[in-house]
Amino acid sequence: MLVIHTERLNILPLDQSHLELCISNFCEMERKLGLVNTDRKLGDREKIVYKIRLKGVENNPINYMWYTVWMIVLKEENRFIGSVMIKNYPNENGEVIIGYSIESDYRCNGFMTEALKHLIHWMFLNPEVKFILADTLKNNLPSHRVLQKIGMVKYMEDDECYWWRLIK
Repeated sequence: MLVIHTERLNILPLDQSHLELCISNFCEMERKLGLVNTDRKLGDREKIVYKIRLKGVENNPINYMWYTVWMIVLKEENRFIGSVMIKNYPNENGEVIIGYSIESDYRCNGFMTEALKHLIHWMFLNPEVKFILADTLKNNLPSHRVLQKIGMVKYMEDDECYWWRLIK
C-alpha cells in the first residue's frame, strides 16, 4: 500500500475495500489498517461524498489514488485525524481538485498544512498535473490560512466560496 510519510504523519489512499469499509463501518476500517479505534461514524453527508469517491475508485482501479479519500494518521498516536480527497485524475487542462478536513481536536497544529504539502508534492510528480485547485467557504478563515501557507492564491470567487490555485 502506498503511504506518504512526513515527520508527524502517515498519509494513505484508501483502496476500494478500505473505502467500502469506511462507509459501512469506520471503526472496522481503522482496525483493518491497524489504527487506534476512534469510535468515529460518518455522517449522512459524508457517506454521500464517500460513495461518490467509491464510484471513481471502482471505475479507475489502476489510478484509484486520484479518486479516493486519503487518510491522515498521526504517527505519535497511530490515530486517524483527518482526510484529503483528490477529486479526479488531472483533466485536459492539467487541473486536480482537492478537498480536506481535520478533526476538531487536531486543528491549529499545522497537521493539514504538513499533509497537503507532501500530498501536493506527490501529485506534482505526475507530469500531467499543472494546477492544484481547492475551494473554501468565504468565512472559513483557518482554511484560507492553510491554503496560503502551501502557496495557493485566490483566483476566483462565487457567492459562497473562494477558489484557490497552486501552479506547478
